[in-house]
Amino acid sequence: MKYKKINEATVQCIISEEDMEEYGLTLADIFERNEKGEGFLRDVVERAHDEVGYRLNGDNIAMQITPIRDEGLVITFSDEGITGFQNMLEHIKEVLSGLDPESMREAARVIAGKEKPKANGMEETCRMFLFASMNHAMRFCAAIPSELTVRSHLYKLKDAYYLVIEKNRLSKKNFNKISAQAVEFARLVAPSEEKLLYLQEHGECLIKDRAVSGLRKVCLSR
Repeated sequence: MKYKKINEATVQCIISEEDMEEYGLTLADIFERNEKGEGFLRDVVERAHDEVGYRLNGDNIAMQITPIRDEGLVITFSDEGITGFQNMLEHIKEVLSGLDPESMREAARVIAGKEKPKANGMEETCRMFLFASMNHAMRFCAAIPSELTVRSHLYKLKDAYYLVIEKNRLSKKNFNKISAQAVEFARLVAPSEEKLLYLQEHGECLIKDRAVSGLRKVCLSR
């Protein structure tokens, strides 16, 4: 993701197709504002502080989301009221030359609810999260309610930790809620059989099953 500070109240962020894939996002998640999309948008705003020193000065924030070619997005947000809207409209012109008409039509269909985008079938049964540290993984697991039985596996690959969570007996609501919570601690990776096989073959399996329960216990006992 590339950030550009328009002024003290307005920031523009370019989201590439690769960024979307890392978070396991589709255009529908963004435009329908489901839990995954809302979590991602919150993360975009929060990361702006570290990237360009942006500070949110109010409770209300205006956001302009524009799809661009190669399935990417330009997200411009501001907490400057009507002035912020004007700034967004002015600076969005800078990316209009890169708009893909087909992507615009697809986004319009999604917003209108007339067509659902193609879904990755594996996303319905499995989610993969990438953590920069074990501490982040433990804090995330500690935030998951203990009454939920989560079938999960923890791997280490190079300097990163991968937590694979299976839907199993979780309700769809709880499965999506867990995924939304993860945005604060990890990056959501679009799961695939190839990625899972690569993890199993090249990564180190630290906890084969019930990884969430194990990490939660370790975190809460510290």
